[in-house]
Amino acid sequence: MDTPLVKAGAGHLDPEAPVPKLPLLAFASLGIVFGDVGTSPLYTLKAIFSDTIVGVDATHASVLGVLSLIFWALALVITIKYVTVVMRAQYEGEGGIFSMLASLQKVAVIRSSRWKSALVFMAAILGAALLYGDGVITPAISVISAVEGLETISVEMKHFILPIAIIIIIGLFLWQRVGTDRIALVFSPIMLVWFLAIGFFGLLQIIEVPVILQAINPAWAVDFFMAHPAHAFFMLSLVVLCVTGAEALYADLGQFGRGAITLAWFTVVWPCLLLNYFGQGAWILSVAKEHPGGWVHQIKAVDVSHPFFSIIPDQMLWPMVILATVAAIIASQAIITGVFAITRQAIQLRLLPYIRIIYTSHERINHVFLPAVNRFMLVGCIAAVLLFPSSNRLAAAYGVAVTAVMFTTTILLFVIGRLIWKWPYWALVPMVLVFLIIDLAFFGANLMKVPDGGWFPLAIALIFLVLMSTWFKGRTQIQRRHQEPVVKLDAFIEDVLAKQPTRIDGSGVFLTAYSNTTPSCLVGLYRHMPVLYQQSIIVSMQPAQVARLPRSRQLEIQNLGNGFWLLIGHYGYLQTPNVPRLLQLAQKHGLEVDLKAITYFTRREIVVLGGSTRMLGWRKELFAAMSRNSLAMSEMFELPTGQVIEVGMRVDV
Repeated sequence: MDTPLVKAGAGHLDPEAPVPKLPLLAFASLGIVFGDVGTSPLYTLKAIFSDTIVGVDATHASVLGVLSLIFWALALVITIKYVTVVMRAQYEGEGGIFSMLASLQKVAVIRSSRWKSALVFMAAILGAALLYGDGVITPAISVISAVEGLETISVEMKHFILPIAIIIIIGLFLWQRVGTDRIALVFSPIMLVWFLAIGFFGLLQIIEVPVILQAINPAWAVDFFMAHPAHAFFMLSLVVLCVTGAEALYADLGQFGRGAITLAWFTVVWPCLLLNYFGQGAWILSVAKEHPGGWVHQIKAVDVSHPFFSIIPDQMLWPMVILATVAAIIASQAIITGVFAITRQAIQLRLLPYIRIIYTSHERINHVFLPAVNRFMLVGCIAAVLLFPSSNRLAAAYGVAVTAVMFTTTILLFVIGRLIWKWPYWALVPMVLVFLIIDLAFFGANLMKVPDGGWFPLAIALIFLVLMSTWFKGRTQIQRRHQEPVVKLDAFIEDVLAKQPTRIDGSGVFLTAYSNTTPSCLVGLYRHMPVLYQQSIIVSMQPAQVARLPRSRQLEIQNLGNGFWLLIGHYGYLQTPNVPRLLQLAQKHGLEVDLKAITYFTRREIVVLGGSTRMLGWRKELFAAMSRNSLAMSEMFELPTGQVIEVGMRVDV
């Protein structure tokens, strides 16, 4: 008679991890979430008032017009669109464009309509792919723009900018493996000092030239467009630099939560950014000389190429260059952790093959480190620095990808607002139209930068778009053409009892994702060779939503009789799903087994080219290569290499 299920662990018991108080989370978010947007004052006005790309002359009207555009861009794009509206769109606490996709996939209207589902899916993977392109450029421009501050101290140091920037970028990515929590512990105090410092120095300039506060009036932006419509439109490709951290902010939502991010934005980040931008504008106005006829409109004789460092007192220049460099390193953290987050979501949505994911927090499951993605971003950032060895040239490559992501986010926001939030059209449509106008204006202006460097992040985005679409299509085709019959575990055991197959000495462990169906590798072996081990141990490993589970809650064990055992293992996200260790625990609950004599059976798909799948030849080869390089089950579950037999399943594509 079968023994009852012995619960040495209950995976469904999932107590909430201790959550720090909101102010502490808001403080921690400064070092992770806001680095990107927080260091944009380093290069935004510098790029706008330079002679490269589409820079403008520094005049009274243009300075106030530009500052007005920056003020309203921060207000409309980050404050209203992302912080107030978009961050409401989360799935199980996660943010980012894939959380939108996961939310919409549960909506019956989307599931029942093939074309709606396809449009939502394509918009999501396009936006995610573009974020990878943005993720490679952001660390490069942040670091190099900070190191360029050395030029304001000594022109002779210009030759050291590039090697210093590359060394800093390498160090940044090597440090990622320590985890988000430890990084935030170090980065957050530094970023708080950074925001307070840039706000303070900006305030000193505003006190000297308070007229700059007139830029809050949107009429200055309108007048600037009326006076120079074509030039002002193209200049939007540089104004957008002040909001390029918005999408990374949303992607990092799962790291700290909406409440903490909102609190940090309104109390520290936004006020300090505005003070610094307006302070830089005040300094630019202060270098103009007043004539009887009004402000001198052309001040090109005055150097305004480094407005950020020009508002710093001489005695504070060295400390601020060092602080800016450290802040630029931190700035890269927002997009790096954002890319880690969306990659993890892509794996969960089966848009990318399984790769190694390292969880780095004892409190929050969303804190992850992905070594393969980290290596790719490191190589991409170094390539960006070598191809575009100045902040102005990197500004030419920056913005195209991120504005396209903003556009796709707005499209998905409209669908979520209607299908999930049930907002009425009269409230939803005007809001989305305003967001679309802003997104399309920024995106259209950035298109002109494609020949000057905008092609680089687009090329990276294309690579990931091809990877995700190829993997998804290949997996879909395999599931349709190679569906295996599901054999219930109790039905399989009844069949074994009826046929009484030959039993051989030893124990076989068969891994499965489900606890009520027979592992496919066991079914395959039994059908081809109708023999069984004296003990057939079926193991199903189930992740829990907590960091660690005590040993008393890691195992459910049941003796199914006639040599069959069912083991359900539970593990926290910081614990490695170790099957041999689970078997040791099962020995204390009645399982008699020699761990050194066990044979572990796992399933591995062998992708073979030449099938009738509707995929181009090069995409079939790409899919096969991705399948070969995905993480094997023996690696995932810490199986001893000398005791593993992989049962290959041939699949034609």
